[in-house]
Amino acid sequence: MDKFLYRLIAILVLSMSIASAARAQSTAWPDSPGTVLITGSDRGIGYELVKQYAARNWLVLATCRSPGKAEALARLAERYPDVIVEELDVTDIDEIEAQAAKHADASIDVLINNAGIFGDITSQSLEKLDYSTFVEVMAVNAFGPLKVSQAFVDNVAASRQKKIVTITSGLASMGLTSNVKQGYYCYRASKASVNIISRTLAADLRYREILVGLFNPGVVDTGFVGTNYDGPKLTAGKAADALVEFI
Repeated sequence: MDKFLYRLIAILVLSMSIASAARAQSTAWPDSPGTVLITGSDRGIGYELVKQYAARNWLVLATCRSPGKAEALARLAERYPDVIVEELDVTDIDEIEAQAAKHADASIDVLINNAGIFGDITSQSLEKLDYSTFVEVMAVNAFGPLKVSQAFVDNVAASRQKKIVTITSGLASMGLTSNVKQGYYCYRASKASVNIISRTLAADLRYREILVGLFNPGVVDTGFVGTNYDGPKLTAGKAADALVEFI
């Protein structure tokens, strides 16, 4: 009887060890430093972020609205096998959820909500304010980051770094708004909105140990918008390099 019990205990311990090893193997992290998902990665800061992370040997999920037209991004993916280009319009709920389902088993260390638009400038003046422009800019710059974050939150929670980052703008600052004629109502409102969205996300996700960050890269020369600003500008490459270091 004693020998039988010893053998039974030995079998149970061995079975537990095998199961534990199998779990460790199934959740083992790859040799790369981590996985990053970047929205709006076909141009500007987003494209440079893909380059920066790819050069650091990260697995990069580079998403954009029209991959078929993103020639530079396609060439980058050919150069770096760990760059995966996916179609993702941040205003398309079905597309966001489809991508989240497709990558449900992936852990995402860093999610960067970079996709954004400025919108037609003339439609954002007090004199020619346009409702459709306001809705479009808010959808991309405010609701888009919120929906993408919500869709991929479990992926982020399953990672090592657990970070959600959103690119914001100094134009959303209350303090920087002076008595000088400003305009840009839609863009300013959208970035101010995503700021409070991010702060709310940070509070809601704190219990899951997810870090939520807002980053203002400054004025970057990306051809993003033709404002009246004629001061110094960062290159998209330098802005991306600084962002990666901060993240």
